[in-house]
Amino acid sequence: MDGDVTLASKADFAFDVVRFLYVGFFSSLPAWVRWTVLGLFALTVVYGFVSWSRKRSADAPEASAAVHEDAARVR
Repeated sequence: MDGDVTLASKADFAFDVVRFLYVGFFSSLPAWVRWTVLGLFALTVVYGFVSWSRKRSADAPEASAAVHEDAARVR
């Protein structure tokens, strides 16, 4: 790539999601096409949630075990 990259805004992304769902629910396409579109959308949402959940659990610090040294005497 030569560095000329155009990124979509968040508003464009939201519009595309709404349009995608409109096709799934209200279009005049055959039922199998609508169910396929809705299934792909659902799988995308589930994949995003699982990825987010795995990343969040990986970032959590592990519980540190208390270190007891035998050489140190406590009175």
